[in-house]
Amino acid sequence: MPERSAPFDLVIIGSGPGGYIAAIKAAQLGIKTALVEKNKVGGTCLHQGCIPTKVLLHSADLYNKFLKANEYGITVDKLGINYPQFHRRKESIIKRLFNGIQFLLKKNGVDVFEGEGYLTSSNKVTIKKNGTDTGEINAKNIILATGSVPIIPKAIPYDKKHVLTSDDILMRVDIPKSIIIAGGGAVGVEFAYLFNILGSKVTIIELLNDILPAEDKEISATLRKILTKRGIDILASTSLENIQINNGVSVEVKRKINTPLPSTVNGNKEFLNADCLLLALGRTPALANIGIEKMSLIFKGKYLQVNEVMETSQSGLYAIGDITGVPLLAHKASNEGIQAVSHIAGRETTPINYQNIPRVTYCFPQVAGIGLTQEEAENESYKIKVGKFPFIANSKAVIDDEYEDGFVKIITDEKYGEILGMHAIGPNVGEMMWGMSLTTALDGTALELSNNMFPHPTLSEAILEAAHAAIDKPIHI
Repeated sequence: MPERSAPFDLVIIGSGPGGYIAAIKAAQLGIKTALVEKNKVGGTCLHQGCIPTKVLLHSADLYNKFLKANEYGITVDKLGINYPQFHRRKESIIKRLFNGIQFLLKKNGVDVFEGEGYLTSSNKVTIKKNGTDTGEINAKNIILATGSVPIIPKAIPYDKKHVLTSDDILMRVDIPKSIIIAGGGAVGVEFAYLFNILGSKVTIIELLNDILPAEDKEISATLRKILTKRGIDILASTSLENIQINNGVSVEVKRKINTPLPSTVNGNKEFLNADCLLLALGRTPALANIGIEKMSLIFKGKYLQVNEVMETSQSGLYAIGDITGVPLLAHKASNEGIQAVSHIAGRETTPINYQNIPRVTYCFPQVAGIGLTQEEAENESYKIKVGKFPFIANSKAVIDDEYEDGFVKIITDEKYGEILGMHAIGPNVGEMMWGMSLTTALDGTALELSNNMFPHPTLSEAILEAAHAAIDKPIHI
């Protein structure tokens, strides 16, 4: 622990992908840096979020492929699921990456302190453990990177056994026979995909008009069609009214539209029954008990308001990641962390283009997008052209037998050909997003994209074909 009033140039509270990357970059820039973490470095992303879910999903993907092994000329005897081994592999990977982050922090000379960071002023942080002050750090600058926590409405009987958050369900090593998922965003869809493959009866309840409501409507509708075909019940425009726990859950729901519902009816009320309920209702900033109440900070809704270099209304106090607003994504937090420490180091910075942040949902087929959806572009009065190309006409997707209604969609400004957005549903489409992020960052056009060479045969050729479609016609359909 630090001695009383240990001096630093920078102290960072929170060590998720925003905090620890900011700490490493700051140390590389010659800034004497302290990192305060109440649990383990790596944060939610490593221990309860991005990484563990993707490990489980990867195992499920492999199982799904082995179900079709005979089609590839591979004989598999006694194929089955060992779900506890899914989790053992998950923990092994988390441990490996955790050790890697610890090594990098030490290698770069970042001082890491275990405990809860509490602001006592704009340049002083007290470290607490179990409610007791254990140290104090003075710093010229402070970055808040405390992340977010799952939303749990007070009216819901949250018992961590029958009613769970994404944190809880990642610890559960048994496969429920049935599960209701409240929320059809990325988290809800990923777990729906996982448990459907594992054999659970899955029902998604989504308050808005479709799953993945932030995505392009055509993409969301295609995914809904695919998941429904696999046996997942998707109840859009449906609200969660009441929950009762009794050797499982009984969930009262209310529909905005009159659609068939796999429910029981009691009077005028409709109920869904399952072994458990997963709350995937979004996340909220983790800003409690860090001392900001005493400071005159400006908020935009529930998020801290910052300027283009991530500085709050209090000079020298910065905020990054989930506490600054949507999208709540690890790579957005990392980028903001680098932006903040670059400013602190006196380096020239370029404002972050928040429209240029790629997003991926790791079900199968994957969903990925960047920039404006078709609906957003039209609502902003752009005159647009849309280029589409289906994966069923892509040779690599056919070789891999992974095309299932997937496609790439590029939205351009009709007058100049500027790429306003790209959206895709298909195999590994998340891996394509970095190229589109670069293209849009350079104000690339569909014509310029169509003049690039893509290796053959690759999935990425679907981007080339969609670009041709946006300016004229695709070649292979």
